Amino acid sequence: MINVQAQLQKLLSNGVSLSTGELLRYQQLAKLFSIAPKRAPQARLAGSYLTKHKGRGMEFDEARHYQPGDDIRAIDWRVTARTGKTHTKVYREERERPVFIFCDYLPSMAFGTQLLTKSVQAAHVASLISWSAAARGDKVGALIFNQQQHKEIKPLTRKKRRTSGLS
Repeated sequence: MINVQAQLQKLLSNGVSLSTGELLRYQQLAKLFSIAPKRAPQARLAGSYLTKHKGRGMEFDEARHYQPGDDIRAIDWRVTARTGKTHTKVYREERERPVFIFCDYLPSMAFGTQLLTKSVQAAHVASLISWSAAARGDKVGALIFNQQQHKEIKPLTRKKRRTSGLS
């Protein structure tokens, strides 16, 4: 049989309510948990992640000779006028992997065993996933709901969150 009080002290929790320190503790534990994809997709594009999707990006990369099948909207008219040969702009696609966390705080989550209620355990897991995603540089967003209301948090990086005053 486990010692419940020792486990709660280890978690810095009383098992029923949450504290900031309790959730901040998972920042150190995030390196033990990986949310990295298990298999590598087919193509590598600029950005931090591999992707199967190809598309028009937002950041200019280079100008190259026009090839049949290229989008005519991407023709670089200045380079074409200067060289006399048709050139097209190539854009670098940025790929991000936002992480969305959905947390249920309905009355059914107030139930628990000897150690933690389900709502406290859900907050612990959400905290671990959030810190792990933030450590990888991913954007983190959430949808948290109960019977009366829901709170939507759009995915932002920690840097953007600081500058927008939402820290």
